[in-house]
Amino acid sequence: MADIIIRNYRREDEPAIEDITYRTGFKGEDLTGRDFFDDRRLFFLLFIYYYTRYEPEHFFVAVDPSNDAVVGFICGTTDTAAQEKNFQKKVVPRIIARTFLYTSWRYPKTFKMLLRMMKGMGTVGDHDTAARVRTAYPAHLHINLLPEYQHKGIGTRLTKHFEEHLIGQNVRGVHLQTTSHNRKAVPFYRKLGFEILQETAIKGHPLLDDLTLITFAKKVA
Repeated sequence: MADIIIRNYRREDEPAIEDITYRTGFKGEDLTGRDFFDDRRLFFLLFIYYYTRYEPEHFFVAVDPSNDAVVGFICGTTDTAAQEKNFQKKVVPRIIARTFLYTSWRYPKTFKMLLRMMKGMGTVGDHDTAARVRTAYPAHLHINLLPEYQHKGIGTRLTKHFEEHLIGQNVRGVHLQTTSHNRKAVPFYRKLGFEILQETAIKGHPLLDDLTLITFAKKVA
């Protein structure tokens, strides 16, 4: 789809970004109507909000010029170690406040699900391997595209745009994570030259026990 426009993120794009995040948030599929994570704002805070507010310079959107709608995005950081520290300092307090002051009574199923997710997070991944990944591939990315705009070359264009941006920032390695059940994503990343560095079984979570967390990485020229 050659007429799609890729441009820098703008603050007014945030509602569309939040919607896309939710509509692609369950193993690459729509979370709407699944009845276990209904707090859309909290989901956005957990995964993408940081990049819109604290690293918007590394955030790009795909826009359909026929209706001026944001239909996808790619975002990330050039320094994962620094991003993780900033996330803990700047976003985690906001997540905790919303979780206990709002989500816990307004969305009790979401509250229970989040607690179970947090319990399982400590069992995922090898910390030594993660540290090596951050050193060799310091950047990371997230890419989300509405289903009706997938398989049209837009994801490839977004990824190439982000890679060129990294080169301009003198960053030569990038990584990302997805799951084995995101069947659209795994072949997509392979096609773009990403290699699997680590595969880790996800345990301690009823919806994720049959999944493997896959870490992909790529050196950018």
